[in-house]
Amino acid sequence: MRVIIATGLFFIGASIIAAEPPDEAKKPEAKKAESKKNEKGTPRPPIAPKEGIKTPGIQIPFESLKGESQTTVETPGWITIGDAVLIPNKSKGILVRVDAKSNKTLDPVADLHEPCSGTLVAFGSLWIPNCGDQTVARFDTKTNKVTATLGVGVADVMTGLAATADSVWMITDSKTTLSRIDPVQNAVVGELRLPAGCNSVTFGEGSLWVTCPSESRLLRVDPRTNLVDKRIDVSAGPRSIAFGGNSVWVLCEKDGKVERIDPKTNKVIKTIELSVPHAGGNIAFGEGYVWVTQTGFPLTRIDPLSEKERVVQQFWGDGGGLITVAPGAIWISNTAQGSVSRLDPKRVIATLAE
Repeated sequence: MRVIIATGLFFIGASIIAAEPPDEAKKPEAKKAESKKNEKGTPRPPIAPKEGIKTPGIQIPFESLKGESQTTVETPGWITIGDAVLIPNKSKGILVRVDAKSNKTLDPVADLHEPCSGTLVAFGSLWIPNCGDQTVARFDTKTNKVTATLGVGVADVMTGLAATADSVWMITDSKTTLSRIDPVQNAVVGELRLPAGCNSVTFGEGSLWVTCPSESRLLRVDPRTNLVDKRIDVSAGPRSIAFGGNSVWVLCEKDGKVERIDPKTNKVIKTIELSVPHAGGNIAFGEGYVWVTQTGFPLTRIDPLSEKERVVQQFWGDGGGLITVAPGAIWISNTAQGSVSRLDPKRVIATLAE
C-alpha cells in the first residue's frame, strides 16, 4: 500500500511541475509585460533615453500620446495630402488612401511597381513614381484611372518630386539628375545634373531646394533658368526641408540639428540642437510650429516664434519615420512597425511631462 501511495504522489508532483513552464518557455508578450513591472508588481515608469534634450519638462514618453487613428502600411513612404491622405506602400505595390474626415481606409491605387520617392498632387493629377519599372504613373483621382505612364526614370530618394507653376520636377536616376517634366507633353524638357547623393527636392519661396548630404549643402535652383542659383552650407547630413515662418527649415540628421535659413539672404540664421544624431527622420511645418520625427524620437516640436527658437517638446519611444502636417492633423509613420498614425496637434501641445 505504501508503494502505491508513494507512486501516486510522485505522478501528482510531476504533473504540477510540468504544468509550470520554465521562464525561457514563457510567451514573449508575457515576459514583456513582466519587464514593465517592478518587484511589487506595479508598473515601472518608462526609462528616458540618454540622448535628446535634457532640459526639465521637455522629454515626454511617446506612449503618453493618444492617437486619433492608426493605419497599417507595411512599408510606408512619403505622406501626401490630396483629396485623401496618400501613403505609398512599396512592398505591396499600392498607394494607400485614407479619408481625412473619417480616418477610414479607402480603396487603394493598385497595380503599381514598388512606388517610391513620395507622390505629388499637381496639374489635376496624382503623380506616382515606381522604382520597380522606372516609370511615373499619372493618375486621375476622379476616374480612378492611370491617364499616362512616363518612362522618365526614377531615383529611390526620400522626396523625389516637386511642382512649380508650369512643370513637375523629379530626381530621375542614381546620378542625381533633376529632370523638368512638361505636364502638357508628359515629357522631359530639361535636365540639371546635381552632386551625387542629393536626396530630396522641394518647392517653396519661389525656388526649388535640394538637400545634398555628401556636400553638407542645400542647393537653391531657379526654375526659370534651370540652374543652381545658390549653394548654402549647412550642418552634416541635410535630409529634409520644410517652409514656414518666412524661413526654410532643414533637418541635418548626421549632426542631429535643424537649420533655419533666411530665404532673402540665403544664410543660416539659427541652428537648433535636437541632440539626436544619426537618427534619420523628416521635418514639417504646420499649426505654427516646426515638427520633426526621428527614430527613437517620433515627435519633436520646435517653437519658431519664441525669442530663442528652441525645442519645447520631445517625445521619445518606439517609432519615427516620415511626417506631414495638415490643418488639425499630424500624420506620422512608424517605419519599424509598419503603420501611420494621426495625432491631434492640440492634444500634443497639451501633453506635459510628468
